[in-house]
Amino acid sequence: MSFRLPGTSTSPSTPNRKNTRSLFSQPSTTPAGAPPSYLADASHVSTTPAGPPPRSVYGSSFNAANNTFGRKGNTPGRRGFAVPSSSPPLEEDEDDEDAEGEDDDEMDGVRRSTRSQGMSPEKSAFMSSIMDSPRGLKRSRNGKVREQTQSDYPAIARGIASHAAPVKLEEPDDMVLRQEEIMSRLEPLARERAGERDAAICEGVAELTKSWRQHSDAETKEGRLGPASDDAFTRATYLSSLLLQLHHPYTPKTTQQSTRLQRPVNHAKRPPSGACTIPRALLDWLDTWHNPFPDDFDTIWRNEPSPAGHERFWDSVLFALTRGKFDRAIRLLNDAGWDNSVTAEEDFGEGHTGYTGRQLDHIEEVIERCTTLLQACPAFKYGEWDVKGADWTVFRQRVRQAIKDLEIFAGEDDEEATESEAPKRNMFQMSAGMGDSMNMSTASKKAESKVPWSIYENMKLVYGILLGGVDELLDASQDWLEASIYLTVWWDGEDEAPAGLGRSQNLRRSMHASQRTREADVAPGAAYRKRLGDAFAMVTEAGDDAVFTPDTLDPVQVGLACVMVDNVESVISILRAWSLPITTAVVEVAALAGWLPQARPRSKGLLAQGFSSEDLMVLSHGAGHQPRTGEIERDEVLSEYAGLLADKEVLRSNDGKLEQEGWELAVAVLGRLGDESAGQVRIGELLGLIELSDETRVDKVLDACRNLELVDQARGIAERYADHLAESTQAYGPALIYYARAHATAKLKSTLSLLISLSLLHSASSPARQDLDTQLSSLLSRERTALVNLARSDTEAASLLASHLSGYATIRRFYDLRDQDVAPTTSSNGAALLRPLERKREAAKALIAVTESAADCIRGGLYDPEVESVVPVDGVLALLGEALPLLGQPKRIFTKDQVYNLLRVVEDFATAPSRIRENAESLLQASINAYKDGGKIGMSELLKKSRSDLSSKSVRLGGSSYDMLASSAMLQSQEKKGGKGAEAKRGWDWRKGLDGVGTTVDVGGEDVLMLLRLALAQEVARGLSGQINW
Repeated sequence: MSFRLPGTSTSPSTPNRKNTRSLFSQPSTTPAGAPPSYLADASHVSTTPAGPPPRSVYGSSFNAANNTFGRKGNTPGRRGFAVPSSSPPLEEDEDDEDAEGEDDDEMDGVRRSTRSQGMSPEKSAFMSSIMDSPRGLKRSRNGKVREQTQSDYPAIARGIASHAAPVKLEEPDDMVLRQEEIMSRLEPLARERAGERDAAICEGVAELTKSWRQHSDAETKEGRLGPASDDAFTRATYLSSLLLQLHHPYTPKTTQQSTRLQRPVNHAKRPPSGACTIPRALLDWLDTWHNPFPDDFDTIWRNEPSPAGHERFWDSVLFALTRGKFDRAIRLLNDAGWDNSVTAEEDFGEGHTGYTGRQLDHIEEVIERCTTLLQACPAFKYGEWDVKGADWTVFRQRVRQAIKDLEIFAGEDDEEATESEAPKRNMFQMSAGMGDSMNMSTASKKAESKVPWSIYENMKLVYGILLGGVDELLDASQDWLEASIYLTVWWDGEDEAPAGLGRSQNLRRSMHASQRTREADVAPGAAYRKRLGDAFAMVTEAGDDAVFTPDTLDPVQVGLACVMVDNVESVISILRAWSLPITTAVVEVAALAGWLPQARPRSKGLLAQGFSSEDLMVLSHGAGHQPRTGEIERDEVLSEYAGLLADKEVLRSNDGKLEQEGWELAVAVLGRLGDESAGQVRIGELLGLIELSDETRVDKVLDACRNLELVDQARGIAERYADHLAESTQAYGPALIYYARAHATAKLKSTLSLLISLSLLHSASSPARQDLDTQLSSLLSRERTALVNLARSDTEAASLLASHLSGYATIRRFYDLRDQDVAPTTSSNGAALLRPLERKREAAKALIAVTESAADCIRGGLYDPEVESVVPVDGVLALLGEALPLLGQPKRIFTKDQVYNLLRVVEDFATAPSRIRENAESLLQASINAYKDGGKIGMSELLKKSRSDLSSKSVRLGGSSYDMLASSAMLQSQEKKGGKGAEAKRGWDWRKGLDGVGTTVDVGGEDVLMLLRLALAQEVARGLSGQINW
């Protein structure tokens, strides 16, 4: 019986190939009724291809038993003209055929319903093409579109991450150091230059991925997805680089699109452009990380007798186009050599090795038109990869016109196909290759074409790729990753036109589209990520008709799938199981750019208001709180990474120029925590575990704290190290500096009081000049280099140290001036040698200054503890004793004011509280006893012992403490007899004058005061009588 479609009066005809609808919006090939009787004959040869389809692109290692790259379909240029695999099998049940036959009618109903209800903004741009394509959404038996559910890949990724072993820090030191350098610059730069944040982040991402790539193996598994190396760091680099490219696209500086054998092609230089576009970034990523088959461009281009004679010629052309390598495609087409072409055998049968005559002329003409068009492409002409932009819109119009011109030139029917004609096609006739009439076969149509059919079809594939045709791009894809990316790269930024619209309707729709604002223009990043997710869903979620399917047992493919659906949390969970440094960098970049799904986004505001992390934890368990999934705890990731860094002792760069300890990097990472209070606590705990072994390490710790503005931690560390120096070493200069950096005023004064007391006890500079450490010598010099260096890092500490050091420095100046005759060298403070009288007057001036400073707190005989003095009051009596040898000299030493000041100090001290007088008496007696012992001292050991014995007892030395000093001095003298203990050389020693007082009675403070009153009275009398010139 004859077979007619319902409502038609004519026989079905082959659909017009020049349909101007979307290239991927072809009507269903499912028949609308029973098959023709001549096909129902069991003896008739089936038109369904037998066996597996031919190999895919570049199938040198193709294995038919494990083909993950093949596509269910037929590409004319590569596989000839077999019947499409969508042809219905003859064994189909009649009920199934009837049910499937209703597919077109029901899909038309869906389209009409969609148009009547309007498309919501949330609908994918792919909706119309998916509904009209056999590769669309999953369908039920009646052809209705099944509702898409949420992707299962994020859940699979979380399952993989939950079973991963704890990660270790095994990345190269050079990479870790480089990454920390980039991140330390990126965060403040991105926050300070808010207007240029995106550019700064893109620059940082480019540097990060470049550093990671240098320590990774970018080789792809042969014939498969993912890196060939099983190294966890390489896998993490592979996945994170794609994720970052989608959010912060950039062009690697090492990207090279041309082969080294390429001849120069004349095209315009690329003008200065702004940020890299996502299409260019994705293609760059593919070129770097996804090359599952060897690049045989050179082999094909050098093929003899011609490139077109190579069986993979058209594969190479299509591959070059999809990857955006227009120069390669143009070179292959220009140098093809069609007189020796492998496709001639497909067109004319065995024995034909090329094209000749007029056909060759026609081929060369259409190829020339094609290459001219390719050279006009914005990407080739000046490197413009804004595929959704105006330049590309104009270019696509030229491509559509080129398709029309090709069809006209080839002699194809130019009859317009209307919406009403589309459902009248007999799909069995189209599948069998029948024309508009039963007596016109496909073979005759081939024969009548001016252009050989294989060339014609491949040229339409080329043009289809330039237009972003779904079927053309899927045919050129080797796997689901390429298919998803190609469909995103070549997207024009528009929603696809619903199937069935004629040219005029499409034109009106284009005019309206040009007048509205597109998401791709306002937020291109979000639009492209949405497009990628839709493309991935279309490619992989087609039910039994799925072309490509990710391997859920491969963590790399699962991670890629999560990138496609833009599930950042799942990607990071996988990265965290591979490489914590990369995970940390991705999390920090995402947080800075605002695309990290952070947990409790309001926490930072509460922290700024004074809430601690513990407070927030309590609040989070209050009524109504519901835990949210899909969130990343940024501080948790950074803290874990800092813990691994702290376990590393030293990290060195490959060139040896950079070396940092693990704790330094850990402190820097913890300093970037969002919860500043928790970060300071963690840093304090970490620094408390560091062994402060030398000044270099301590300075590093303090510099790190200063950079992170951790004032309290820095002062605590400086004080701890200063205590260590003062108690166990002879380095009093560094001890004073670090006490100043710690702002430990009490301990600073205690240390200086000890040094002053030891100097007064021995009536000599203590430590001796030869025993001074480098820092203390610098502090006492005229240049004071150590103090200047301290001021550069902490001006307040430098001011504190300078003010308190002045008393000790002045006492040393007094002793240095006194001893110039016996030690004729430049003094420690850089003063030049003076004449005897001038030297004594300078010494008297210094002595009066420190004496008045010591007595400031006992003015009028009343002790005032609020008075800050740089010389302890305990030294007043010993200082008054030092003045005795300068009184009664033939020539005036003290001025009139200085004499009266001494008289005031004597009377103030005589009426001071008994505790003050007892402490001063103790120091005086210790000094006299040290003199009687013989004057031999070993200052280095004495200072060390004295500091450890006395510093912890009290800030002000007195009483038994000075007795201990005296006993230490006597013991030291006994131990050093005949050794390195040496008798101090002095210009004079005031204690020597006490010998005349008598040896049977101990000389005490009252005796010294009596002698001083008498000497001062005589000095006043001489001055008033004119014996000396006041």
